[in-house]
Amino acid sequence: MTRGFVALVFLGVLGAGASAAAQTTTTSGSSSNSGITRADLGSALPANAPGQQLYLQRVTIAPGAKLPQHFHQGTQVARILGGVLTYDVASVTANVTRANGTTETVSAPATVKLRKGDGLVETQGLVHHGSNAGKVPVVIEIASLLQAGAPLSTPVGQSATGTPLQVTADLDSQSRTLHTVGADGSMTYGWNQLVGSATVDGQPVGVELLGNVNYVKGSGPIFGFVTLTFADGSTLGMQFQGAATATANGDETSFAATLGVIGGTGPYASATWTGIFTGSRQAALGTTVAATFDLTIAGAS
Repeated sequence: MTRGFVALVFLGVLGAGASAAAQTTTTSGSSSNSGITRADLGSALPANAPGQQLYLQRVTIAPGAKLPQHFHQGTQVARILGGVLTYDVASVTANVTRANGTTETVSAPATVKLRKGDGLVETQGLVHHGSNAGKVPVVIEIASLLQAGAPLSTPVGQSATGTPLQVTADLDSQSRTLHTVGADGSMTYGWNQLVGSATVDGQPVGVELLGNVNYVKGSGPIFGFVTLTFADGSTLGMQFQGAATATANGDETSFAATLGVIGGTGPYASATWTGIFTGSRQAALGTTVAATFDLTIAGAS
């Protein structure tokens, strides 16, 4: 993760204008949490990350203070502004960028010291905690892209919010309108309706994907909607936004996008939350897409 990307994340939060004024709060709870203060610098619901919320914070850890062991329901990017943070990785891997630009991969179990100018990326599910063994406060600036409605951190022992739902289906094009433009004919834009079926808990699920594309040589942004129709007639609607990446010879295309639940009918009428769409296509645009939708559903009855 480059410093330029981190800067863009920070600017994107501030530019969204969702929360202009900083508010400072003190973490409550057990004595092990005393000495932790958090300033909320901004938040937004980015249109290009459906179902996720973006936060910018400044966290101060007083000398002797320690955060509880926790994980995040999303991705977090952090940079040390002052002090020395003792950082413990309990599971999975953290990526550290030192102030001089060198990078490190820290795999659990491990403890590292992070100093002014150092940064790190915490992926979803990484179990970790930080503490301040020094004599001056540790100040950290943090950008977090989390599932909308999720807490800023989830203590170990507390499950992630929502119920997992995975749907895998081969989707075939039913109708489409695609235009090829450009002097060399390398640009394609338009829409495609794909349908298929899956099985979840022994019951059939219909899948419809309405996708919009804007490709250059087979790669580019994708966005649209997905509707799941269950055996009892209930539906679940989602929006997605992501990208398609084609191989150099165009023989295969991979897809990756974030999913945001719009709502549904029946037991999904009040459903919320988010997920990931991944897929692949082994031939030309408009042919079968092998798709997987990994969702976390909250509010379903």
